[in-house]
Amino acid sequence: MMLISRSHELFHRKKRPVFALLLPLLVCLLPLFLLAGCGGSAVATPTWPSTSYSLAPPAPKGTGPHWPAATLRVPEDYPTISDAVKAAKPGDLISVAPGIYHETVIVHIPDLTIRGRNRNTVILDGNFTLPNGFLVTANDVVLENMTGRHYVGNGFYWYGVHGYRGSYLTAYANGDYGIYAYLSVDGQFDHDYAAGQPDAGFYIGACYPCNAVITEGLAENNGLGYSGTNAGGNLVIENSIWRDNFVGIAPNTEDFEPLAPQDGVTITHNLVENNNNYNAPVETEQLATIGTGIIIAGGDNNVIEDNRVSGEDYYGILVVTNVDQNVWEPYGNSVKDNVVTNSGIADLALAAPSAENNCFSGNTISRTSPPFLQYTHACGSLLDRAGGGDPSAAFYLLDHYVRAQLGHFRPRRWQAFPNPTLQQPGMPDPTIAPQGIFANLGGYTLDMTVSSTTVHPSFMLGGLGLATPVGEIILGFYFYLLPIALYAAWFGIGTWDLIRRTDVKGGVRIGWLTVIYLIPVLGPLAYFLFGKSEIQRSTRWVLALGAPLAYVIIAVVLLLLVP
Repeated sequence: MMLISRSHELFHRKKRPVFALLLPLLVCLLPLFLLAGCGGSAVATPTWPSTSYSLAPPAPKGTGPHWPAATLRVPEDYPTISDAVKAAKPGDLISVAPGIYHETVIVHIPDLTIRGRNRNTVILDGNFTLPNGFLVTANDVVLENMTGRHYVGNGFYWYGVHGYRGSYLTAYANGDYGIYAYLSVDGQFDHDYAAGQPDAGFYIGACYPCNAVITEGLAENNGLGYSGTNAGGNLVIENSIWRDNFVGIAPNTEDFEPLAPQDGVTITHNLVENNNNYNAPVETEQLATIGTGIIIAGGDNNVIEDNRVSGEDYYGILVVTNVDQNVWEPYGNSVKDNVVTNSGIADLALAAPSAENNCFSGNTISRTSPPFLQYTHACGSLLDRAGGGDPSAAFYLLDHYVRAQLGHFRPRRWQAFPNPTLQQPGMPDPTIAPQGIFANLGGYTLDMTVSSTTVHPSFMLGGLGLATPVGEIILGFYFYLLPIALYAAWFGIGTWDLIRRTDVKGGVRIGWLTVIYLIPVLGPLAYFLFGKSEIQRSTRWVLALGAPLAYVIIAVVLLLLVP
C-alpha cells in the first residue's frame, strides 16, 4: 500500500508496493477473520552487501559550532556549487548567493556546511532530468537555507553517513523524496518544507538506532508526509505539521530494505490533518492508505503520543499488519494522550491480525475500531497482550490497493505540481559560523491551529462506513461480513448436530464440543471432516470446503469488477 523500493540506488530507484501479495492477504483475511491465522510477527532480515550499504566511519569534526577554516563563495569565487565543493576542505563553509543552479551536487568531503544566503531565491533546479539536488556521501555535512526542485530523484539526499543536518530547506516537485536520509545516523531535519513529492516529503530509512529528529517541519501535498521504512531507535518526529497529503505519517516494515522490522519511533506534539488529498502527486499504489493520519504498518515499539489529528477520511491513527515476503504484524505500539476528531471511519483503529502489546489509553476520541479499544487494549492492562483487532481496516486497504492495480485511479503527475505561492521563512542569521549537527538555530515555530474540515464521522455497521462509496459498501458486506456469517453457521450447525446425535457418548460429545468452541475455525472444520457426523457427506464437504472456496472466488471477482 505504501510505496517502498526494492533497493535505494544513489540516483534513481525502481519502486514496489508494500501490500504486493494479494492472494496471501485474501487467505489471511478469510480465516479471520480466521482469527490471526496468518502467522506471527516474522523477523527475517535479508542479507545486504556490506560494500554497498556500509556506513562511513565517524569523522572527528562537525559535532558543534566552530569557525570555518575557509569561506568559499558561489558564484564570487566559484561559478557553481559543485566547483566549490571540489575545492573545499573539511571545516569549510560554502556560501551560495541567490540564483538558479542547474546541477547535481555530490558531496564527498566531510564536515562541510553549505548554506544559501536566501532560502527562497537560492534554487537548485533539476530541469526534470537531473537525479538529485544534493547527494551527500560524507559525514557531518550540513545543508541550510535553500530550495531544491524538479529533480527526478530527490531534493536533498544523505546516503550512508554518520552526522547530517538539513535546516531551513524547501523541497518541492521532486520525483521521489523531498528531504531524505538513508542508511544514515545522527541527524536532524528542522524548519524544513516539503511539497509535491509523489513518494514522501520527508524520509528517514534503514537505520537503527537512527539517533535523529524531525522538528518544526511542514509537509503538504505529498504522497506521504513522512515515510520511514525499517527506521527507528531514538528517532523522534515532533512539533511538525502534516497536512493535505495522501497519508500523514507512515513508519513501516519492508523486507526489501535492511534492518527489518521497523522499531522504535516516537511521534509526538504534531498536527496531522486532512490527509485525503487526491490532487497531490502520488504513486498509484499509495491509494491503499488514502485518508489516514498516522499509520504504523508492521512496525514495533513505536510511541504515538500527544498529537492532534483531524479530518481524515478513513482513520485518524491506524495500527495494521504489513504484507511483504513476510507477514509483519505490529507489536508493542503505544498510542496515548492524542486528540483525534472528525475521522470518517474511526479515530483509533487496530486492524486484525495483529501481534500483542499494542495499547491505546488516554486518547480523546469519538469512536474506535474495534469498539471499546481503549478498554480492551488499555496500556498496562493484561488485555493489551491479546493481539486481535478489527479486520474491516485490512479490507479497506486491500480494496484500495486492488483498485489502484486495476487502473481505477489516475494520480496527478509530480511534474505538474505548481511552484509554492508562499515564501518560507529563512535562517534568522545566515552569516553565523557553522553550528554542527544537533544545533538550535532559533527562528520560527509553527502555528498548530487546527484547520477546518469537511470530514465527519460516517454511519457504521460492523466496522464498515456507510458513507463510503457504494462499491466499497457492497464489497465490505460480502468480503468482511460474510466470513463471519459463514463461521457462525459452522459453529451453530456443528453444535446442533452434536447435541441431536444419539450415537455419541457423553465424553466424546464433550470432547468435540470443546474442539468446536475452543479452536476457532479449524475446530468446526475438523468436526465436519472427521467427526463422523450424520449430516450427508456431500453436504459436509460443501459446507466445509466448497463454501470457503466459492467465497474466495466470488470475492476476487467482485474486487476485479466492482467499480
